[in-house]
Amino acid sequence: MKKRTYAEAHRAFRWEESFRALDWTSMTAINLGYTILDRHAPDTVALNWFGKNGTTRGYTFGELSRLSNRFANVLRSLGVGKGDRVAGFLPRRPETIVIMLGTWKAGAIYVPIFTGFGPDAIQFRVQHSGAKIFCTQWEYRARLPKPLQGPLAIVAVAAPGGEGVDAGDLNFWAAMSDQSETCDLVGCRRDEPAVLLYTSGSTGPPKGVKIANNFLLAIHPYMKYAVDLHLDDIVWPTGDPGWGYGLVCYMVPLAMGIPITSHEAVTTPEFCLSLLRDHRVTNLATTPTLLRGIMALGPDVVRRPDIRLRCVSSCGEPLNPEVVGFFHQQWGVTVMDQYGSSEFGLPIGNLNAVDMVVKPGSMGLPLPGFEMAVVDDEGRELGPGEVGHIGMRPSGEGYYSLGYWEDPERTRELSRGGWMTIGDLARRDADGYFWFEGRADDVIKSAGYRIGPFEVESAILHHPAVAEAAVVGKPDALRGQIVKAYVVLKPGTRPFAGLEAEIVDVVKNCLGKHQYPRDIEFVVELPKTETGKIQRFILRKQ
Repeated sequence: MKKRTYAEAHRAFRWEESFRALDWTSMTAINLGYTILDRHAPDTVALNWFGKNGTTRGYTFGELSRLSNRFANVLRSLGVGKGDRVAGFLPRRPETIVIMLGTWKAGAIYVPIFTGFGPDAIQFRVQHSGAKIFCTQWEYRARLPKPLQGPLAIVAVAAPGGEGVDAGDLNFWAAMSDQSETCDLVGCRRDEPAVLLYTSGSTGPPKGVKIANNFLLAIHPYMKYAVDLHLDDIVWPTGDPGWGYGLVCYMVPLAMGIPITSHEAVTTPEFCLSLLRDHRVTNLATTPTLLRGIMALGPDVVRRPDIRLRCVSSCGEPLNPEVVGFFHQQWGVTVMDQYGSSEFGLPIGNLNAVDMVVKPGSMGLPLPGFEMAVVDDEGRELGPGEVGHIGMRPSGEGYYSLGYWEDPERTRELSRGGWMTIGDLARRDADGYFWFEGRADDVIKSAGYRIGPFEVESAILHHPAVAEAAVVGKPDALRGQIVKAYVVLKPGTRPFAGLEAEIVDVVKNCLGKHQYPRDIEFVVELPKTETGKIQRFILRKQ
């Protein structure tokens, strides 16, 4: 079928079509568990899961529906009601999907916590969110703060032999066994929060973005036009559901009745090639880091005539033109770079379903249903070539977030003259394409992760030899940016063999393995303003 042009897609777009696809009306209360699972044919496969030990398992919509009903009943037995928070420190396993959907069926708010985080990062998110229940899995139980402050109960998925559950934990499968396979769904408004997703900031601790129940509607145009999902697609979202892109790329296809592929282990370039071939994946939603890793294997390894990919979408950080050209040459597929954020959703991109010119290196064009612009500090639209804030005009239908949890001041700061802005900078060319220019603040984007310098600097200060630290992003060919730390040692202390490794270990232990500095430079002093604020922009220029 001939693709519509970009202009035709915009003229034809109606939010009513997305409402119908979800069986919603603009007025009725909804429940995400029903929309994502319960309304689909129960015998249809929803999830094809691949475990780390080589096991594979298919789950139908009916199985996931019944399991999520049981978990909703577990939560109710623990006193969880509408609006309560349930945190999940969980890998890419079927239990994670069950816990997420059961949380929504109970009317509660899910708080995803990335499994790469360390105890300090976990504790902050649990306490700041006021999570009532904390869910984890046997491999990650030992990584929790001791004790974990805040939740009334820890629900742990035990290992097959029953180990990995501490005394006092509620064993997930044991608790599920006593519950009914049916439950009463809690109705929610579209403008009530479903997810509390923490995103890093440059001048303070992470912010909890309140993602609305409406996220299914807000992301539907992205799945239709950018990812170009078809009912017969074999879809593989490689992202972690502990992050925004992974979460929506799991849940929105399921809401559309399209099964997803999930692999428990972190995906290596070599494994990616084998799964694409062996399981005949047609639609891949991934990150630039994985694509660059595959590219590094070389054309003789990557050139595979048995790979059946129809669409490849990339999100998380800018995709350089060399990667786009490489995969077009090897696979005959144009990798579509797309832009999103925890606050915006996914409103800009290069669109697989639309007949449009792809300009390698560009973020693409606004999706149908979204009004985007480049604006100055006062919210005035800028002309072609001028660098300013990426702005989104608030929508009555396609809204994704509801501001920041318990932080009205930073929520107010999102608004500039009627536009919502989050600190991302871009320019538009004469054809309306967006080109990413960086951050207005100091947030580092490394391998698709948003890393706040404040958190990393705070962790570095745990080392007894460190007096001060400043962290910036350093350009890197594979990761986009890496974390570079400038460190001032305490008086009388000099750098010694192994000090860098000790600082790295401190950060890994406090925050996680994806946030540590890969480059450390010891300096006598840090550049500061007269009021003592560190001037990271000077360090970036160095």
